[in-house]
Amino acid sequence: MKYDHAQALNKATELFWQKGYQGTKMRDLQEHLDMRPGSIYAGFGSKEALFLQVLDCYVEQSLIKIDEYNRLATHPLEALKDFVSGFIFVEGKLENCKVCLLVKTVSESETSQPKLHAHALLGLQKIEQKFTDLFNQAQQLKLLSQTANTEQLGKWLQMQIMGLVIYSKNCTQQQDITLMIEHIFSTLRQPS
Repeated sequence: MKYDHAQALNKATELFWQKGYQGTKMRDLQEHLDMRPGSIYAGFGSKEALFLQVLDCYVEQSLIKIDEYNRLATHPLEALKDFVSGFIFVEGKLENCKVCLLVKTVSESETSQPKLHAHALLGLQKIEQKFTDLFNQAQQLKLLSQTANTEQLGKWLQMQIMGLVIYSKNCTQQQDITLMIEHIFSTLRQPS
């Protein structure tokens, strides 16, 4: 039976996101992907290689989403704000928010899986760089102070997202999170 590589990656992503790398066993992958062990090894090489592909796909999809928000927005800060809102309110609902797969991997793999840990950190750096690029664009459009450190802002935004995701797990009021997102971006705008 032939398998769809992209569909298998999506199913593997769901499973790894739910159980983590360590918690996902080959038998889980076989059942969730509806593939025999030999097919998994032939298609992906190993559980670790499959997970690395899942991380790469996650990063690529995140960068595409940011680019799409930027294409639809009137300016880069609006694009970033829309991306953050879309990340927190998945399908418009706070309860659908999940911890970033890269952050989850970093927190679960530091000592046990250094290769996965390093790969996830690299993915986070790529997303952070995309944030920095948009802050640079905003600065060129004079939406940010010319003295603003856009590299630090990229790091800061990533930290804000991580904090919002964790806070959202304990928050029942969508309005509270919406106001926090508004505040994050209102503090960035250069006064007119």
